[in-house]
Parts: sequence; structure tokens; C-alpha cells
Amino acid sequence: MPTLYWPSLSAALLAAHVLANIVWIGALLSETVLLSRAAWHSDPADAGTFARGLHTRLAIPAFLASVATGLARLLPGRYLYERMPWMYAKLGFALAVIVLHHVIGARARRVANGQVLASKGTWALGWLTLLAAGGAVLFAIAKSTP
Repeated sequence: MPTLYWPSLSAALLAAHVLANIVWIGALLSETVLLSRAAWHSDPADAGTFARGLHTRLAIPAFLASVATGLARLLPGRYLYERMPWMYAKLGFALAVIVLHHVIGARARRVANGQVLASKGTWALGWLTLLAAGGAVLFAIAKSTP
């Protein structure tokens, strides 16, 4: 039986992590657009229901995949990352996106339940999500530059 070649596993985990993040952030941004326009929709609860479905079917599974692949990459080399200050900044931005994930999901649930006023300000949550995700990407790329 052939042995597993670790660099290829690392590249596959990285690719899965990046793909999960793309789906996760895309779903969150789509939710904020749907929710911010819910007040002008003929039936705001329908827009909220659609955003909630997007959250449960795309954002949550992609979030879980992102965390799982991120931990799978991080834990074996945790002693290596302890001395790299950029990793703490990246994880701080990732934590901000996780908090925004939960806030946006709660807003989607409230709008789906008919509380249209919960959709106010979701455009700002979308921008914060984009900025926090961009910060995480910036620090993830920073490790590869001299």
C-alpha cells in the first residue's frame, strides 16, 4: 500500500480551505444583500426565508468545512505558527468573520419570522464581513512574502 505524501495532503487541505472560505464569504455577502433589500420586497418574510435557507444550506456547511480544514492545517505545525505574529492577526480577522456569521444568521432568522426591522443595517454587516475577510486574506498572503 502506498504511503501518503504529506505535501500533497497539505496542498489539498489548503485548496479545500480556500474553497470553503470563498463559498462561506460569498453566502454571507449574498445574505446581507437579500436582507438589506427585504424592506422593499413585496413580502419581506420571503426574502428573509430565502436568506435563512442560504445561511443553513451554504454558509453553515462552508463555515464548518473552513474551520475543519483550517484546524487540520494549523494543529500539526502549531509550534511553528506560535512564533509568527501574522497568524494571530489572521486568526483575529477570522474570529471577526465568525462573529459576523452568527449576527447575520440571527438577522436572517428574525426577518424570516416577520421582524422586518431586523433587516436594517445589514448592508453595514456585509461591508464589515468583506473587510474582515480581506484582512484575513492579507495576513494569509503576508506569510508568503519575504
